[in-house]
Formats: sequence, C-alpha cells, structure tokens
Amino acid sequence: MRKLAISEMLAAPSCWQTQLPCRTARAGNLPFESDVVIVGAGIGGLAAALRALESGYSVTVLEAGYVGSGASGRNSGFVVPIPSRHSPESLQHLLGENTAPFLAALRETAESIFEYTPSEITVKGWVQPMVRATKAGAAELAKNWMRLGVKVEPMEPEALESSLGTPEYAEGLHFSDAGAINPLAFVYQLADTINRKGGQIIEHCSALDVRPQDRWIAVQTQQGEIKAGRVFIAGNAYGSAASRKTRRAVSPLALTLATFAVPQLHSGGGLLPFSDNRKDMWFARRLGRKSLLTGCFALPLQNSADCSALLQDRIKRLYGTVVQEPEQQWAGWVGLTPDGMPMIHHHDERIMGWSGCNGRGIALSMLMGRTLMDRLCGVNGLHLLLSSGSFKAGNAMTWLAQMVIALDRRKQRRTVLAS
Repeated sequence: MRKLAISEMLAAPSCWQTQLPCRTARAGNLPFESDVVIVGAGIGGLAAALRALESGYSVTVLEAGYVGSGASGRNSGFVVPIPSRHSPESLQHLLGENTAPFLAALRETAESIFEYTPSEITVKGWVQPMVRATKAGAAELAKNWMRLGVKVEPMEPEALESSLGTPEYAEGLHFSDAGAINPLAFVYQLADTINRKGGQIIEHCSALDVRPQDRWIAVQTQQGEIKAGRVFIAGNAYGSAASRKTRRAVSPLALTLATFAVPQLHSGGGLLPFSDNRKDMWFARRLGRKSLLTGCFALPLQNSADCSALLQDRIKRLYGTVVQEPEQQWAGWVGLTPDGMPMIHHHDERIMGWSGCNGRGIALSMLMGRTLMDRLCGVNGLHLLLSSGSFKAGNAMTWLAQMVIALDRRKQRRTVLAS
C-alpha cells in the first residue's frame, strides 16, 4: 500500500463513504429567499434544519461538498452522552446548575439517534476503560456521574475483558445509553426527512459571504444570492468561505481512522465500542464479525504507514493478534476548544453558529443544532452557558495537544519496554 500524507488521508474516502457512495440530495435551483439558511449539511446543520422545519419555517441548506462529506461522514460512529475531557466535577465547575439539564438533554438526544437509526446498523453500549485503577475508583466515578442523571455502571476487570475482548484494563465504566452507529447512514436519513418535509438541500453550493441588511441577510453563493431571515452556520472544523470562522475558532487536529481484518474477534465473546482514558486515547469498535475500526491522532510528519504501524501495535497489545495492513484508511478533522466544550458564535442576532465537538460529534452536534436553532427562532429551550466569541490561539493549542499526545505515546512505549 502506498504511503499517504496526512493531506491525502484527509481526502481519502471513509469506510462509510465506500459502503454508501455519495448520492445527490434532492437538488433544485437556489431559491430567491428562505426563512432560514443553514451553511453545512452535516449532523449539526441537518438537525438545525429539521428543528426549523418543525417550527414552520422555510429552510435552505447550503453544502460546499455533498451531504456528510465533512466530519459527519468520516468519524468512528460513536454516540456518547457525556462530553469529552470532562469528569463530573470539572463539568459542574464549568456549567454549574446547568450541568444536569445539559446531560439530560444530551442523553435524550443520544436515545433519539438510536430510535431514528435502523437497529441493524446500531450497537448499544459504550465503555470507558481505565488503563490503571484511578485514585477514586470507577465505582466512585460512576456514583458522581449518576448523581447528575447519567446511566452508568462500574466494571471490574473480568467484565471488561468479557465485554471488550482484552485484558488490558483494570476497571472501567459502562454507559448503556451510548453506543455506535453508521454515521453516514444516519446523515442520509436526516437529509431524506428534510426533503420529505419540504426543506431544500443544495449540494456543491458554497456560501461565500453572509452580509446582514436592514430587513434580511444576504447570503452570497456560487449560484447567486439568497435572502434569508436567519442564518445558522455549522461548518465546525471544516468551515470555509462564509463559515471559515467556525474553523478559526477551534484547534483542528487530524484523526486517522482505519479498518483491519481481525478474524479472531468473532470467537472471543462480545466487543463493545470503547474509548479509554489515556491522553492519547485508544478506541475501537467492531464492524461485522471479522473487522475492527480503530484510530489515532496523526502528528506532524506522520504518514499513513506510521499511523498504521502504531495501530497494528495497539491491536497486538490489546488482542494478542498480528494484523496486516489496514483494509481502508482515512482521516478527519477534530475541532478542539480550550474548555473541551462547544463554542457559540454570535455574528448578529439573526446569525448564529457553533464549533468544537472535541471528538464527541454525533450526539453533541445533534443537540447543538436543535438547541441553537430554537434560540435563533426565539423558542425557549435548553439554556447553555458556553463560551462565545472567537478563540484565536488555535495554532498554539494544536501544538500543545500534539505535544501531550507525543509525550503520552513515549510514556506508553517505556511502559511496554519495562514490562
């Protein structure tokens, strides 16, 4: 297999895009005007579009590529009802009395995703295993999450090994409301529903500029201008042109994903999706009976062969089996923020956007799309006390994240050599 640079992996199709090749949404001519114009046809943008349609507004979604061509069609498919990089204590410190309502909304959103997605392409249950026993212990951590309304149970080593197929972990947490889906199939379902409800999705139509006027917002596109009453920008780490501020507000970090043929997986009991608690997080999920999806962050100067070798070593350590080169390999952008939570962008009282999934994109994107569209349309709903404005230290944070990951990998290598 030819070595691919990070830029080539970012352009390579994901396993979901190979299974479900791109298809054109119901396309029409750019309308003269629309109550709501949404920039970006990923999960967040489509969730916002559905919310606006349900509120009785006309909706036009503009997509520079095709539906699901950004992060929404290139991720691992994990649906997780807790934010990344946060403990119960740190989340409470950040959100205060809004913590429990936020988690309840995130849990309800995750449940709605599973209800919306055909059962044959879903896996229920997700595990957060811990490399070594924590000071407080998994049982205490589970209690603290449960006090906030999260459905979670602690897991001992034997249960972990049975559920994950590896003896690597000392303890962990099982989230029964979490799981995994085919993310692109989910995106296509959202798009189909929008089409049925009368919304318009126009692919290969980039929003070039958004200019507030007295009575409307002028949205300039490749196909001409459209007058909008409200504009919702959902470019996240893939933002460009009119949505470029959503990318500038986060620190984009490239995440490499790959699928491997692992025949032994089907004979070792269950294999729930999991993401562990290392700084350089290890994660995996089963695809069918003989394939495994996993990934790692791609550091500067690394190519596909470097990432593949790292993942092959991890699979050997986790499952005691040697695997060949990946069946498929690609990469996607993850948008990081300083506090590990999404950042809201208020361009104008009629223009709103957000970015910063921090690696937990499916349930969080759905929730952000729904919640912010309610706010944009003047509907009372969940109140999120999140950072707003523009975060401008993106390059510094990307560099810091890469340093933390590199140091954690070095620490892991030393641990392996010592053992």
